Amino acid sequence: MKILMTTPTMESKTRTNRTLELLRFQGRNSKPDKLMVIADEDHLDMIYEMMSQKKWGVQVAYILSDSPIARVLFPKHSRIYPINANIRSILRHDIIDEIVCCTASLPDEYLKELTDICQQFGVTLQILPYMKSKGIPVSGIRDIAGYLFLALETNPGKRFGYTLKSLAEQTFAASALLVLSPMLALIALLIKYTSHGPVFFRQKRVGLRGRRFYIYKFRTMVADAEKQKAALKELNEADGPAFKIVNDPRITRVGRILRKTGIDEIPQLYNVLIGDMALIGPRPMLPDEVYAQEEWHLKRLCIKPGITCTWQIQPERNKVPFNEWMQLDREYVENWSLGNDIKIFFGTFKSIFAARGA
Repeated sequence: MKILMTTPTMESKTRTNRTLELLRFQGRNSKPDKLMVIADEDHLDMIYEMMSQKKWGVQVAYILSDSPIARVLFPKHSRIYPINANIRSILRHDIIDEIVCCTASLPDEYLKELTDICQQFGVTLQILPYMKSKGIPVSGIRDIAGYLFLALETNPGKRFGYTLKSLAEQTFAASALLVLSPMLALIALLIKYTSHGPVFFRQKRVGLRGRRFYIYKFRTMVADAEKQKAALKELNEADGPAFKIVNDPRITRVGRILRKTGIDEIPQLYNVLIGDMALIGPRPMLPDEVYAQEEWHLKRLCIKPGITCTWQIQPERNKVPFNEWMQLDREYVENWSLGNDIKIFFGTFKSIFAARGA
């Protein structure tokens, strides 16, 4: 097994990184990171170490290797493809959090293409220290299974500040649900009394890296709203794969008020509490909407979806063209900061008080 030499600076950064990994694995991100590992025959032992213990917080979902030994060692653990497999297609249709290069060298053109792919999709790229000369813009250090990798971090989800943000949002969600519980109970009674059907609306959405989860809202439409959707497609006022009708005939009287004020979104604090969503982040979309998106749209999936976002606080958000909406989300991801999150947070309250919801 190879021993990687480290400098004092690398060791210091690694200790910080291990603290960060502990926060992720024990806190907001109890599900393991799904890896695509690119490996040559001399580094297959690294894959074995990554698979050996759950404490590393990773799952090797794909192995890209031209070594015939890889298929012998890992026939049941991962999907195994040759190194020249279509990585773009895999990232578009499956959940991959990081690409890890366990190899001494790769062709320059391959590495450049791999770097471009990771930047496009917002996937973190890990390389061994002695591959640094290949020109990859390294921005961090990652410790996986006791091995050090240099990281190209293309999304904010791996930063210490973003991890603290997530923990703070979960704390806020728990406190808010407790404080607002009397009001939420009253709203539940109004919904139940004024229209037939359940109090809460539950719908499958797409979250971090394409992971599916159920979003919760107060029901604002008639009970069979989803069955009526197909008949209303001609009234759709949104371009792209999104479905929006400003004066949707399926909305109930109480539901219209809840939507105007944004109160219907409050149950999503439960989604924040259990870690499926963030307080602030790109809005989660339906599976068929995500499937119809263009490749450059998909970087919005590299962080958890949120209750509110840049698009949500636009003065007339339902008139924002779909591609502009996607661009707003992409800019949010690429320029993420706590300061911008605070701006969106207070902008959301301004939007609520102006009753601009829909």
